[in-house]
Amino acid sequence: MGTVMTEDGIPDIKHVQVDDNTLREFKNEEEFNGLGVDLLIEVGSYTCLAACLLPGDTKCWNRNQAVLGGLLVRLYKLLSALLDQTCQHHRETSFVFARLAFECIINIQYFIAKSSDEVYEAYIFYSLRHERRLRDKILENIKKRHGDPLPIERRMLASIERSAKASNVSLDDVNPARWKKWSDNNVFERADSIGLGETYLGMFGGPSHTVHGNWQDLLEYHLEELDSGFGPELEWHNPRPQLLFAIGIVTVDMLKSYLAHLAKETADRIILELDDLLERLILSNDEHEKFIIDRQIA
Repeated sequence: MGTVMTEDGIPDIKHVQVDDNTLREFKNEEEFNGLGVDLLIEVGSYTCLAACLLPGDTKCWNRNQAVLGGLLVRLYKLLSALLDQTCQHHRETSFVFARLAFECIINIQYFIAKSSDEVYEAYIFYSLRHERRLRDKILENIKKRHGDPLPIERRMLASIERSAKASNVSLDDVNPARWKKWSDNNVFERADSIGLGETYLGMFGGPSHTVHGNWQDLLEYHLEELDSGFGPELEWHNPRPQLLFAIGIVTVDMLKSYLAHLAKETADRIILELDDLLERLILSNDEHEKFIIDRQIA
């Protein structure tokens, strides 16, 4: 069956029905998880839609727009991975994908808020620092041998050069002075500068442990405390609905900013639909909070 289109040529995305009376009849968290999955699928659909709204007559992004658009496509894929791990009842890895998705959201909002060529350039130079170091090491090795490049070195150098050319930069210019506008701000600082600092600490600071395999992650999910020490904890933990609702809410807020910034000609109607989706996400999250308070669930 083909995609249903509206009169203005935008795909018609099915809305998940959310009713507070129905929510109050939920008997367990799995019902909230099911609703969270359905709502995040809708969020993912709007994320995909926003990523496909190419601006202007050229129907392509310039380099700075490509940073935003590429992050949005990455977010869409991370939301898909988060949904997959949630449906497989893997809380540990769902946290990993949620944390990576949240960083995408922070970065998009940060770029929009700064709206500075200097910040976009710093991000690209920071991203190319590995390629600069790798290129220099390959050239150094060739010089030490007093010989021609090996076939693998030619391929690597050509690949590195393609990346630099697509980025419209010279690798010789890639140095710490050029990327400090990006590297001097960590993820929390970027989140805090756009009003998401509390959200980071409350919902997504903890999953950073899971991304990096910190001790707190091992203690929470992968070790069992014994009388005389620790043992392995091999069972997966069941996901919680809070993560789905939280990532849905911050994604929708970001999509509204993105559409207003990059797709103004089609933004108004979609933003109205996103407002409605945001209300349903907030209602679902609030009713879940009441649910766990009433039942004294940790």
